Amino acid sequence: GYVLLENESEHGGVQIVFERTEPSVLIDTIYTDSNGYFSIVVQAGIYDISYSKEGFFNWMLYDQVFYNSTTLDTLTLPERTTLLNVPSVFPSIQFAIDMSSVGDTILIQPGTYVENINYNGKNLVIGSLFLTTEDTSYISQTIIDGNAAESVVQFINGEDSTAVLTGFTITNGTGFTGIIDDIVYIGNGGGIRCTFSSPTLKDLTI
Repeated sequence: GYVLLENESEHGGVQIVFERTEPSVLIDTIYTDSNGYFSIVVQAGIYDISYSKEGFFNWMLYDQVFYNSTTLDTLTLPERTTLLNVPSVFPSIQFAIDMSSVGDTILIQPGTYVENINYNGKNLVIGSLFLTTEDTSYISQTIIDGNAAESVVQFINGEDSTAVLTGFTITNGTGFTGIIDDIVYIGNGGGIRCTFSSPTLKDLTI
């Protein structure tokens, strides 16, 4: 396959790690040539694939099934910036969180995002276009739908006030039930679960 670097003409040196998850764990690594091309022989199985190069966002492909010769879709690694756009660059909010660094801003276009997100201890700003325009109509137009699976948004890893969530409608969550540090929680935080964290929550409909 090919991995290209955004805004570059030389595409070499991208590290690609193939980590087999089934039937047993194996790890193989390859690097792209100057044209972005790579070729590798791996044993049959199911793999997670990570792509990385300094100055560019990392990328992941999960649960890729390899049982015969396969050409992966051409992938372009976005140039590393502090602004991550969903879904034009990153396909989901959680994927953007996973690829982000502390202090980044994730900007979400209008739409309904059926997912459950966790800041994972990263102090990030996540906002709809309300963040940049102060147009309140974006609050109702940009929806995070928890699919009745669990809390829609979770702050459970010590995030502080620089972790910001703003300009969304949060809906269809299910509260957390369980025990943490001998404290019993019953149906808490269907919309937003905040445990031992102090994020900034503003301009939200929950």
